[in-house]
Amino acid sequence: MTTPTPFVPFARKWRPRSFADVVGQEEIVRALTNAVSQERLAHAYLFSGPRGVGKTTSARLLAAAINCHSSEHPTPTPCGSCASCLEVLEGRSIDTLEIDGATHGKVDQARELIEIVSFAPARDRRKVFIIDEVHAISSAAFQALLKTLEEPPSHAVFILATTERHKIPATILSRCQRFDFRRLTDTEVADRLADVARREGLAVGDDTAPPGSTRIERAALLALGSAATGSLRDGLSLLDQVASRSGTVVTAADVAALLGAPDRTVLAALLASILSGDRAAVLAGAEKLEAAGSDPRATVRDLTALVRGTVRLSADPSSPPPAGLSEEGIARVVEFSRVTPYRTLLRLMTILTESDGMLRRSDVPALALEVLLLRLAELPSLVPIEDLISGRVAMPAAAQAVAAGSGGAPAARPGPAAPAPGPPSHGLAPPHAPKRATAKESEESPRFVGLTPLSIEPDPLSSPDPAAAFRGQVEKRNSGLAAVLEESTIRLEGKTIRIVLDPPNAILERRLAEPQVRKTLEEAAAAVAGRGISVVVEGAVPSGGDLTAAAAAADPKVLEKESLRKRAANDERVQKVLDLLGGQIVDVRKDEGER
Repeated sequence: MTTPTPFVPFARKWRPRSFADVVGQEEIVRALTNAVSQERLAHAYLFSGPRGVGKTTSARLLAAAINCHSSEHPTPTPCGSCASCLEVLEGRSIDTLEIDGATHGKVDQARELIEIVSFAPARDRRKVFIIDEVHAISSAAFQALLKTLEEPPSHAVFILATTERHKIPATILSRCQRFDFRRLTDTEVADRLADVARREGLAVGDDTAPPGSTRIERAALLALGSAATGSLRDGLSLLDQVASRSGTVVTAADVAALLGAPDRTVLAALLASILSGDRAAVLAGAEKLEAAGSDPRATVRDLTALVRGTVRLSADPSSPPPAGLSEEGIARVVEFSRVTPYRTLLRLMTILTESDGMLRRSDVPALALEVLLLRLAELPSLVPIEDLISGRVAMPAAAQAVAAGSGGAPAARPGPAAPAPGPPSHGLAPPHAPKRATAKESEESPRFVGLTPLSIEPDPLSSPDPAAAFRGQVEKRNSGLAAVLEESTIRLEGKTIRIVLDPPNAILERRLAEPQVRKTLEEAAAAVAGRGISVVVEGAVPSGGDLTAAAAAADPKVLEKESLRKRAANDERVQKVLDLLGGQIVDVRKDEGER
């Protein structure tokens, strides 16, 4: 009894076995093959990029090219049949060690690796170490590997692979030759899937299908390539899944049903409803998608791709239309790009790109999708704030009155309009139903859109005592600050409010000059005397400026107390306490025990 051959998934079965089979990384393949043919091999490489684009496969191919037995030197075209090539490509070579960084990320394991590096290869020319997901290694392990990566033995080559290059320390990056693998395009993935399908005996597009086999339409392959999001491994896994569930013909609709994604033509109709602002049609389209079992996140992803293609067509009419659309769908998208303002399309795409997190966090993704679609349907009717500010669009009369801040009576709100004479209605309606605005009225009165509410500057207060009014405004905003100003003199001099501290207090002056306190004083001053008013804080100066005469005429006890106050104010310990507690010197007393 023969043992059946075990099934091998497409992603493993059709992994490239030569550099010529690598898809979408032509520049990297050229650089690696030149390095091998010229024997200019580096001691350490770093392959970074998204998942499923060929990082580990390219590392294996480079190891096979270095150690292929069919040539006396490293060759850019390994045979793939010698013992070294077979073992390397299957991941079981004794001289090409594949290490998972997620499970070998501790410093002790890094030390063990350093010890292994010192041993010469058992059979091949070089000992190659492929460390996958190297970003998972701990910082201590990275530090342990630094010296070995910089000056490894002549027989050792390190190839590091990662999907998150930003997590790699700069000291490691500087010791490696870096190659960034790019994400594949939908067409590149679809072409590779078509090649694999033919090798598996599946007919593609218009190919004649053998009896009992399956035919896959080109549109279905493009849908698979789009769903793979640039990962060829994901695309091969999806093709494997489609082949196992297929019937006679696999269409794009079958792929959409398998992935839970809506048909692109249905999305084009939904986009038409959004751009026309038809809320009822938008809700109907969302309900239709939910009834069809479409995944909300897949819907948003495909709608984003559709809007992205429309934006490109709007910016450059010669750009190709989005993939996966019928001729009717392509014609509609081209029309969208022609009649819809570019800024509206750009706002649509901005909101869509920021909505994935909202859907992921929502407990009811279908409801979140409805809210998102209704928000998008409001965008075409909004007027950009830039147009209102620049004057390209006239501001509505009501908004002009608010912006002017006039003291006159507000504009009267229009009352309910009487119904226009006409044929009697067949249903019941309120006796005073509001009249619908005509298209001309809507154009003349665009909706006012702003990111922040319009701030209205109040009129200055008319008060016979500006100082008292100023104290009152400060009291409203900060009662503690008002208490501090009780002993000061406040005068209004033109466009300046002068706060005179008597006696002078340098610490209090510094406190009143702090930004938050200063802002409160200026707001209170503006409420009393209008905008443009300034606040000045200063210490009192004796009349006439004659300090000697003022000192002779002053009370000795007062002078002694003032001297004590100055000594206390200049004391570093007192200043630290005042700064720490935010206090001030209220009174000073002489220590009777002081000499």
